[in-house]
Amino acid sequence: MKRHRWLVMGAVFALLAVLVYIQFRTLKSFQWFTLAQTFGSIRWMQLALATGLIYGAYIARAFRWSLFLRPTKPASPAQMVPAQFIGFTSVAILGRLGEFVRPYLVARRQQATFTSQLAVYAVERVFDLLAAAGIVAVTLSISPSVRNLPYHEQFRRAGYFGIGLALLLALVAVAIRLNGPKIADFASRWLGVLSKKLAHAVHEKVLAFSHGLDAIAGWTELLLALFYSFLTWGLIALGYVVVVHSFAVPELASIPPAQTVLLMAGSLFGSFAQLPAIGGGSQVVVIYVLTSVLHVGPEAATACALTLYVVTFLTVIPAGLAFARVEHVSLRNVAKASETEEEELEASSAGSDEPQQAHSLP
Repeated sequence: MKRHRWLVMGAVFALLAVLVYIQFRTLKSFQWFTLAQTFGSIRWMQLALATGLIYGAYIARAFRWSLFLRPTKPASPAQMVPAQFIGFTSVAILGRLGEFVRPYLVARRQQATFTSQLAVYAVERVFDLLAAAGIVAVTLSISPSVRNLPYHEQFRRAGYFGIGLALLLALVAVAIRLNGPKIADFASRWLGVLSKKLAHAVHEKVLAFSHGLDAIAGWTELLLALFYSFLTWGLIALGYVVVVHSFAVPELASIPPAQTVLLMAGSLFGSFAQLPAIGGGSQVVVIYVLTSVLHVGPEAATACALTLYVVTFLTVIPAGLAFARVEHVSLRNVAKASETEEEELEASSAGSDEPQQAHSLP
């Protein structure tokens, strides 16, 4: 796991270096005074509204996690709120080390197994991808304001591809929900020809995902999960619109709302190369989209990208730290504990072909 982590970090730094180099080439005539003026034009009440929208997205996630827990460990959405804020604060401050904090905290609070909450976490990510891809894909495919942009045809094709991918993921999830064990056995048999270790790992992942989907008992729960997912990403998308239009400079204030979806898509893509607290990838990609696609000046693009990163990613920190204090949670300790739990599950799964009995958290 440590070797894997170093490889991932190396890849992240390499990607960041490439992105920074590409961006540096466009900033040779950068005007720092213009950057300061752009920051000075911010309407702070609109930034407060955008922060409220992002907080609303975290609360929507709490409602969705509560829905997933309903068949096994019922909990109110209010009980799930602290875990959402603390978990995303851990990711913002600690990076990938805090990735499993949310399922760990929910498991500890509800006296559930960590394995069961990892399964819920996997299901949550699929619903996030469905909702985000759906919003981006539909906007790129039907919005008139996108038709006048460079690379419109590529955007349109990307939109159709996103819709197809979202539908494919939905079909795969339904198939696993109905026949999870059979699909796991089928995948294990075919992959066993290549690698028994890979076959066993895929078998366990499919079963875990299937168990997570058991939280969706019927069509009502499925529709509610989709509603909360689209509500979450709809609030995030609105947050992007409000942040962009909070600048009283024409080149940002005149960007149509539909075009800000490109910024959200770019930010999601760039988030794969993020450093804890500092970020990096998302800002660079957003700057590139603003300057190369939306024809915004480099100074305004930089101010907008940095503000988007702070509002959509870092504003969770004050609330997360407050919840951590109330819940008597140490971010670093709980992040290490959750990572240790995840590593132990991976090791036990790889070390035996028999399903492992998950142990409850204290």
